[in-house]
Amino acid sequence: MNFYFFLFLKLFTIYLCFLTKSVDSSDDEYRLLKDLREGYDPMERPVSDHMKPVNVKLRLILQQLVDVDEKNQVITLVVWTQYTWSDYKMKWSPDEYGNITTLQIPYGTLWKPDILLFNSANEHFDSSFPVNMVVSSDGSVLFAPPGIMQFSCSLSMTWFPYDEQVCYLKFGSWTYGKKLDLQIDDADLPDGHKMDLQYYVPNGEFDLISTPAFRKSTTFLDETYVELYFHMHLKRRTMYYGLNWIIPSILISLSNILGFTMPVECGEKVTLQITNFLSIMVFLAMVSEVAPPTSESIPIIAAFFSFAIVILGVSICVSLITVNIFYRHPKMHRMGDWTRYIFLEWLPWILLMSRPDHVFRKPKREKKKEEDEESNTGKVEIMELLSEQQNQNPRPRLLVNSQIVMDSTIPFLEEVIGYLKVFKAKLDDDEEEEEEILNWRFMAMVIDRFSLFLFTGLIFGTTFVIFAACPNLLSADQIIETAHVP
Repeated sequence: MNFYFFLFLKLFTIYLCFLTKSVDSSDDEYRLLKDLREGYDPMERPVSDHMKPVNVKLRLILQQLVDVDEKNQVITLVVWTQYTWSDYKMKWSPDEYGNITTLQIPYGTLWKPDILLFNSANEHFDSSFPVNMVVSSDGSVLFAPPGIMQFSCSLSMTWFPYDEQVCYLKFGSWTYGKKLDLQIDDADLPDGHKMDLQYYVPNGEFDLISTPAFRKSTTFLDETYVELYFHMHLKRRTMYYGLNWIIPSILISLSNILGFTMPVECGEKVTLQITNFLSIMVFLAMVSEVAPPTSESIPIIAAFFSFAIVILGVSICVSLITVNIFYRHPKMHRMGDWTRYIFLEWLPWILLMSRPDHVFRKPKREKKKEEDEESNTGKVEIMELLSEQQNQNPRPRLLVNSQIVMDSTIPFLEEVIGYLKVFKAKLDDDEEEEEEILNWRFMAMVIDRFSLFLFTGLIFGTTFVIFAACPNLLSADQIIETAHVP
């Protein structure tokens, strides 16, 4: 059994050898590669004169904006970095090599510029994938490695979610200095864009407004280095935040205002306001998850939620005070003159409130006091006249029998009159107590009405001021000019 197996394996090997010999290889390409490798050193700069720099053109082909991490200040992109330069040792005549015009040479075989992304935030720093280099017969070399780039960017969250971010990718040679002349390859690109966007996939969170680029020369250790800055002007799309954050929070604030229209004795009034307060706290926690933990700036939406929390918290305190006033009793609390003047006369007149059997007019406290004193003086004078008349006109003389009957019933009538006076005093006290209770309850209604207008103005006012403070949308050029370039 083993003999047949080894025999079969030997025959199969012989068959593969004959099959391999029958395949024709490209002699022209083999000769070309052999001739190009002869005397070539990948560490040598591809210039015939060592005093001249190597001209390298860089073109960024942006494929996708993957993520904008505001918390860590990092942006992730899928980019193809396309380098082109000329190598004088990579020239040949296509007629001599079977009309071959291009060759694909593996990475590491030819000289490559040491161009890196200076503000990279990747753990491996250079995350590009090594691919073959494409060499043409005229000596031009094309090297376009794709990669997922992560670079740091100072993301300002002040106007979040109505913010615009300007970030840049800084490319340059790490060691060559003036021996390498780096240029921007912007051929056939539209105005305002120095990145190639023909393969760009639009992002759902940000709009890419423009991608300008600048070339800058810097000096480091008496050596001149050329750096390329590719800017990205990003504008956040606000529909998601408007529908899921801002509009619900405004509706919650408005429902809190409507709580002041509910009766004071309604127990759900305070419950509604506390629920709204906790809901806004949830929205503020969502903003805290997105915003970076820094004290340099506060997002405008966080300021909006903070003001809403303060307003809702104060409204809860006012509602508790209103409930306390509503259930006050005259035997426990006496309403002062100033309290009566402000909450039962002045504020109802301003707030255009109505009360049965009472007409609110512009209060004048001094005139009212004079009228009360005059009425009290008139009452005293009338009582004095009645007493004098009673002393001057004694009871008339009646008949003897009538006098006897009258004298005998006087104690009983006096007792009845005494009971009637006590009963009348009790009715007057009850009526006065009921009037005071109604005054306390009406005072609670006045505070509710005043709070309704006050907190409505505060909520709409703060909302308008906060969102009106957002700067006007600038053009891409203005934004880029104000961007910080080190």
